Amino acid sequence: KEISVSNFISAAPELALGKECVKKFGGLPFLFKVLAAEKPLSIQAHPDLETAQFGFKRDEKNHIPMDHFTRVYKDPNHKREMIFAISTFYALKGFRKVKEIIINFKKFFPFSGSAFVDFRYTNDEDFYKKFFTRLLSMDQTLRKAMLRELESTSVFMNDVEKLIFDKVQANFDGDRCVFSPLFLNCIKLNPGECMSIDEGQLHSYVDGICFEIMSSSDNTIRGGLTEKFIDVLELFTIMKFVEGSKVCVDPANLGIENCFKPGWDEFYFSEIKPTDSVYSSPDVHSLDILFVYSGTGKISNDSNFLDLKAGESVLIPSAAGKYRISGSADLSVYKAAMPL
Repeated sequence: KEISVSNFISAAPELALGKECVKKFGGLPFLFKVLAAEKPLSIQAHPDLETAQFGFKRDEKNHIPMDHFTRVYKDPNHKREMIFAISTFYALKGFRKVKEIIINFKKFFPFSGSAFVDFRYTNDEDFYKKFFTRLLSMDQTLRKAMLRELESTSVFMNDVEKLIFDKVQANFDGDRCVFSPLFLNCIKLNPGECMSIDEGQLHSYVDGICFEIMSSSDNTIRGGLTEKFIDVLELFTIMKFVEGSKVCVDPANLGIENCFKPGWDEFYFSEIKPTDSVYSSPDVHSLDILFVYSGTGKISNDSNFLDLKAGESVLIPSAAGKYRISGSADLSVYKAAMPL
């Protein structure tokens, strides 16, 4: 019998999620998906919990329909994200250092760059706010002139910057954030590397395949590389005008399991490769979601077992208790779970 995940959970929340998860979150606190970016996704940021709750209440009070283009908050929850690179993965994440931005704009825009970044500012936060305001208010004449300058200077970009810029320009030539690789950090993740995105941090996924784990929320405020509505006032409300944070989440090696924990209470992600061993889960867990990436194997607890093969997903409810995974030498399983 087919049943949706939401109906499965709502039929018996404590059996599916466990008492602690139900008490703390009331439902499944994360979403888990495979993301394949063929072209850059929008530059965006996500709200913290207090801002999301206030914004959702306001949008509800103003009776803005969920599907209306001006509707900003779809739910009262914050949104944190973490990605695990399956292929080589390219992204933009967080502001570069102030000094880097100034150097880049003077270097790549020899005629117009100085005028764009030579302004008074009191500290880094003030610079980022004034710089981003200038960027979003840039007229098309200036944007086109700056793009003409880049025709001769883009050869001085490094390989990662050039790949990301070429992708951005090919898809969003008319967008004010076409210059984003020069003021946001250009990220290249190798397969097996993991990156977290905090609330309020500008980011865009540019190219590649990854697993994405995020808070159970659909609250996204866009800033560029999109044809969708951009609420500049709300974007400035939620953004963190600080230098981009550390890129990778380092794994905790637990033998046959590598755990990636960003320090949040909603979720973590792990890579399980049993090889010649047997993986044993914690005795107590919430609802675990598994994705079989390669190989074949078996998952079992004291009363049931299930054969596994590549491409399948498995939900393990809290009531299943401790479970074990074993299989072929090339068995590779990825898990999204709530830390307890």
